[in-house]
Amino acid sequence: MVSLPVCGPFVGRAAEVSALRDAYQDPAVHTVLIAGEAGLGKSRLVAEFTTRLSADTVILLGRCPEFGNDGVPFAPFVSVMRALVRQLGVDRVATLLPVSRPALSRWLPELAAHAGSAEPDTDRIRLFGEILTVLEQLAVRQPVVVVLEDLHWADDSSRELLAFLVANTAQCDLLLVGTYRPADSAAMRSLVAGLRRDPGVRLVVPQPLTRHEVGRQLAALFGREPEPGTIARIFERSKGIPLFVEALSSSPDETPADLSELLLGYLTGLPPETKALLRLAAVAGSPVRHALLDSATELDEDRLHHALRQLIDQQVLVVHDTGYEFRHILIRDAVYDHLLPIERKRLHAKLSQALRTSPDAQHTGELAYHAHAAGDLPLALAASWSAAATAEAVGAHRERLRHLDRVLELWDRVPDAAARITTERLDVLEQVVEACYQGGIVEQGITAADEALLLIDIGSAPQRAARLFYYRAGLKNHSSNGGDDDLLHALALLPADPPTVLRGEVLAELAAARVFGGDAAAAERDALAAVEVAEQVGAMAMAARAYAYLGLATAARSDTAIAYFEKAHAAATVAADPQTMVTVALWESAVLVAAGDHVAAIAAIQQGLRAAHETFRFVEAAPILLVKWAQALTALGRWPEALDLIDESLTEQLPPLSRAALLLTHARIVLAQGDSTAARTSADGAAELVSDGPWARQYQLQLRTVQCAIALDQPQRAADIAVAALAAEDLDAHHHEVWPLLVLAARLAEIPMDLDKLVASLPVTTAVDTANRAVFAATSTDGPAGWHDAVSAWRALRQPYELALSLRYCAEAELAVGNRPAAHTALREAHVIAADLGATPLSDAVRRIADRAGLSLSGAAPEPNAVRPTTFGLTPRELDVLRLVAKGLSNRQIAAELFISGNTAGVHVSRILTKLGVATRTEAAAAAHTHRLLETDR
Repeated sequence: MVSLPVCGPFVGRAAEVSALRDAYQDPAVHTVLIAGEAGLGKSRLVAEFTTRLSADTVILLGRCPEFGNDGVPFAPFVSVMRALVRQLGVDRVATLLPVSRPALSRWLPELAAHAGSAEPDTDRIRLFGEILTVLEQLAVRQPVVVVLEDLHWADDSSRELLAFLVANTAQCDLLLVGTYRPADSAAMRSLVAGLRRDPGVRLVVPQPLTRHEVGRQLAALFGREPEPGTIARIFERSKGIPLFVEALSSSPDETPADLSELLLGYLTGLPPETKALLRLAAVAGSPVRHALLDSATELDEDRLHHALRQLIDQQVLVVHDTGYEFRHILIRDAVYDHLLPIERKRLHAKLSQALRTSPDAQHTGELAYHAHAAGDLPLALAASWSAAATAEAVGAHRERLRHLDRVLELWDRVPDAAARITTERLDVLEQVVEACYQGGIVEQGITAADEALLLIDIGSAPQRAARLFYYRAGLKNHSSNGGDDDLLHALALLPADPPTVLRGEVLAELAAARVFGGDAAAAERDALAAVEVAEQVGAMAMAARAYAYLGLATAARSDTAIAYFEKAHAAATVAADPQTMVTVALWESAVLVAAGDHVAAIAAIQQGLRAAHETFRFVEAAPILLVKWAQALTALGRWPEALDLIDESLTEQLPPLSRAALLLTHARIVLAQGDSTAARTSADGAAELVSDGPWARQYQLQLRTVQCAIALDQPQRAADIAVAALAAEDLDAHHHEVWPLLVLAARLAEIPMDLDKLVASLPVTTAVDTANRAVFAATSTDGPAGWHDAVSAWRALRQPYELALSLRYCAEAELAVGNRPAAHTALREAHVIAADLGATPLSDAVRRIADRAGLSLSGAAPEPNAVRPTTFGLTPRELDVLRLVAKGLSNRQIAAELFISGNTAGVHVSRILTKLGVATRTEAAAAAHTHRLLETDR
């Protein structure tokens, strides 16, 4: 009989263990992912790493079951939380949660008894936030390592939760460790590709053992040196996979056999009933609960325990949580594949019958899987329908959809399907559409909505039809096809009296669509109607969004827009919905940036970012707010801050258009500083991210403006770029982005267009538009008067770079008419501003003009961005972080104070420790005081 020792020799992994130790000790690292094929020893590597940790480290293990999306949503995290309750007790876990009736009560019945059952409308972000809070609060007291095994089998909800934790973990004593097989999950490969952009994520990829390492493993297994030639034969057959080396060690001289047959060697000599139990466990999947085996087997309690003990003693099964798992999944696969189809079907039927009598609704997905595999289609249909409801209750949208798909698949194969689950096919389709809408699954949702709308009798069920149109509109907007027509259909089906929440939601979405489509008047009308409905039905969160859309629609009337945003803030406060507050702050900042009120914009942005931190929605809400913040800082001439923010933000996981907008902002700054190569690189990077669709028009125009500015030393190329962009027919709808391009085009003699005609028809709705129009007019006419208007406009907006540019051209115009004193004043001011900004090309141009005119420029500014040696090379942002470290704040608290992500805060802390040459935060705080780094006059 082959014996597969669960604690066999551990060789050839010193580098990997060291990498895990380094990651554990690095405060900037919060996640390690271990990738490798089956049998490579990933789990053993993690086990060896965790045994080397200090005794006070809390180690929590969760494993993804083989059935993935057919099992319990969030399965590995449910195991982690249950393990935590077992280790700490429910009372201590409850103290780690700042809320009553926590969402985690759905997972932990003992917590529900202690702190109350979860609210029925609890969303998944609150659940995610509670899990993060529990882990981080525990990590404040002692180190915590969360191990997630077999992530290639993770269900969609578990992957989403993993991505959330990776993006939001900010406690330096919390480490996530995950293992996965890249070849077995495209979804996991895609997730890892995104996660690796986070500097706090490390990837460890163990390699197969070398020939020498295989020899060391065999020597340990044999207790002596292998015979001559044995190492070579086993190395060739095993390909250096440790599990295969162990399996082959008992038959090194045999002709190479199929590995599956080799792994089945342990069946030899097992009693028949032990073999039968092993086959049942293989069909059940790994891991398998003891209760399920007990219910499905024909063995009595004593014989069952005896058979399990045999399998555990032979290291075929190992104990896991409340059940067992195979020593390695390849063993399970070998047993399962060796079964005849009729045997598999019979065992699946046994398991489904056992699950059918289980009172635990969490296992209905498992029941559906086994019933389907057993050919019991009526039971599979009913179980899938129940599993969909269970998944809906925990916000597992994609798992819900998977179960609903099986219901539809079986609908025509099961007689009287509607009667069996007491619902109609149309009801199932409606749930599919809703799950797709909630989960962002676009194409399938649109297809299901199309079918549902064909089945529904709109005349007798207008509300149902309207909801379908509303969902389909949202899905179409995600696909960039535009859902305006569906929203109008929905609105026509919903009576104004009595008012309904659905009608208000439709009106609000229609207002948003019309704002971005450039129809401000229609948007204002629909948003006002949405506010009226929201106030009638008491939906203050909807009222807040509608007021925000009113602010967008009336942006050209600044006082009106400001009043609407004040009402939006008030409604969001009444609603006590931080997510709505994030939405309001987002659109308010967009209006303020466009209007040139950048100081107020930054205040709104920071309010939104703080709300995003409080609701654990930083990752989903922050990108566009960060873009607006960088744009506002750039306009105010706070370029070092803007560049730091851009650098920090680009390390985060950002949507393509947000990343593109930050790259374009970076290009503008570095171009003004004289680094055209860096500007071109950033613009090229943005070009790869900006699509040709209509939803990206403002980004397309911003890209063309930057490309035109970079090409000004090649006038014909710059002209070609400008002409191509200005020939579009939708310029009125995006006039804020068009004006800067027109200003550049006015400087190009090669433009074969009537720009004056275009300018005459282009709207001017903000002070920034007015300033750009003044620059265009001054460029197109002789004399300094126009430039005086431009200078006044930019001075009022407090945009120093644009002011300095206008002063430079104003000085040239004054010199042309012989007004040297006025030119001298303008040049001196422009030179001071350019030097302060580090705008070297502009500063040089001003100096050349002054030299030609024989005018003196004195009082040059010091070298920009000079770093004092006494700061140890710390940047201003790092000094801000150090100041908060010295106050004893955690990474998450630092992130909230500075409106950055927790990951970025951790990266800053790590850099500070390196620059100061210290090992801990306490030592960093001491060094800060010793070297007077926190004095405010620096």
